[in-house]
Amino acid sequence: MTQTHIAINGFFWDKPTVGVGQYLHGLVAALATLPDLKLTLYIPADATPLPVPAGVTLTKLRSPFAGRSTNMQKVVFEQLSVPAAARLDKADLIHVPYFAPPLSSRVPVVTTIPDLIPLTRSAYRGSLKIRLYTALVRRAAQHSARIITISQAVAQQVTTILGRPASSIDVTYLAADPIYQPTDVPDALRAGAEIPAQYVYYVGGYDERKNIPTLLRAYAALPEALRTQYPLVLAGRAAGTNPHLFPDIDGLITQLGIGPTVRRIDVSRADNPALYSGATCFVYPSCDEGFGLPPLEAMACGTAVIAARAASIPEVVGDAACMVEPFDVAGWTAALLAVLTDNDLRNRLQRAGTARARQFTYDQTAAATRAVYLRALGREGDA
Repeated sequence: MTQTHIAINGFFWDKPTVGVGQYLHGLVAALATLPDLKLTLYIPADATPLPVPAGVTLTKLRSPFAGRSTNMQKVVFEQLSVPAAARLDKADLIHVPYFAPPLSSRVPVVTTIPDLIPLTRSAYRGSLKIRLYTALVRRAAQHSARIITISQAVAQQVTTILGRPASSIDVTYLAADPIYQPTDVPDALRAGAEIPAQYVYYVGGYDERKNIPTLLRAYAALPEALRTQYPLVLAGRAAGTNPHLFPDIDGLITQLGIGPTVRRIDVSRADNPALYSGATCFVYPSCDEGFGLPPLEAMACGTAVIAARAASIPEVVGDAACMVEPFDVAGWTAALLAVLTDNDLRNRLQRAGTARARQFTYDQTAAATRAVYLRALGREGDA
């Protein structure tokens, strides 16, 4: 059997908890099971060499900027090191699993664009260096043989904003990691993080697109007795200091007078399945996503989901979640009230969510991605 040699930009391989890292690990593990693909994963020389699936070659690429400028090292890795190594290794194709394709490459490139948030939301455009970098990869994306997006919503943006024809874009959905399944909350975790017996759960970032102020205002409008019965547990990465990017969550909690029934906790990836599973419901008010893994993870854990009707989220949850317009505070309050007090509704959402989560697998993602590789190489007939 002749194998197709795929060189993969593995810059995020040692960052398995961030979005691109999750995608990269899930995809590579599933691609490694396909016998007609030969996979080489390139990582920076100073990256932590996490284990790779059997059959995958892990190659470290040195950089003249190692140990100095992290930003420059990343650009050199993306723009020079990966294309050069792929050519030397006689790879048939390069896959860049995030929005950073090389401007020039003698080896054809497939680029996954998880989202275009830096181009569509002003708060995320950042410093001059970040804007210059975004301009570079935006131009480079025009040279990719094909573009992969992780939702139809992003595919439409790539056509509208980047000007790529729809015929050059393929959509491959993500999936929840197999660790996300119903499980009990360990007593040590419950005691250490002060997790109540019943609670409303959110996990994710606190940046402005996550829309946490709407959630807090909606939660504050619930009857006090219900808030006491169902505290709101907010888990995730600490907020930054940029007031344009990170709303003052703690200040708003104080202003609304809901401090006694709101818990702010840190959460590890290992503990997250239990926290999803133990929740009465999971809430996801985000107004902008490239995909939206947390609702799918919650569904895989058998938890009822309330989510925003925004961006890609409806594609992910389908009819298996209670959907609310992202900034409709009264609507969020009504949804919380219904899900927390109507056992039949909550049970229906739990069953529907579990079934919905089973529809997304990385085996499907890998099969669809393999088809993109062959299409990029003009070998659709081999699919």
